[in-house]
Amino acid sequence: MKEIIANTFTPIYDELEDRIRLVINYQDMSNRVDLMITRSLILKLLPLADEFVIKHYGDNNSLDKISISTQKEEEPQENISQTDGVNLELFKTDEQLLHEVNFSYDANTKLTSLNLSSKHTKAIAILNHETLKQVFETIKTSIPNFSWGISSNF
Repeated sequence: MKEIIANTFTPIYDELEDRIRLVINYQDMSNRVDLMITRSLILKLLPLADEFVIKHYGDNNSLDKISISTQKEEEPQENISQTDGVNLELFKTDEQLLHEVNFSYDANTKLTSLNLSSKHTKAIAILNHETLKQVFETIKTSIPNFSWGISSNF
């Protein structure tokens, strides 16, 4: 199994596959992987991610639940940048179905190891509280809420 370090996360809804395509490292061809996330996995993953964040990060930074704000933020988030859509599509790789997601919290460093595994690839990211939250918020924004019958407050 190939292991890569996940540096960027770019989720987009793939209408043809009716799945979320989570592109890891979209600008780094040697370490890029396109993971497909099913609706079933999303429905299991996001509530578990919310529970994990609340359990390990509690009310730090006034976090009650991972949620998406529709209001314009006052200050830009440093960890989020615009995706180059041309590169994203031009260098698309074969999709791999995401089979397993594991979280591991280190109490000493207060960092979380996020492991995303398919049949052939394992993407590993070490994330702080804010970056972990941003990853899941970004995934949530790509969900086609109406067609999947999922509340926008999910």
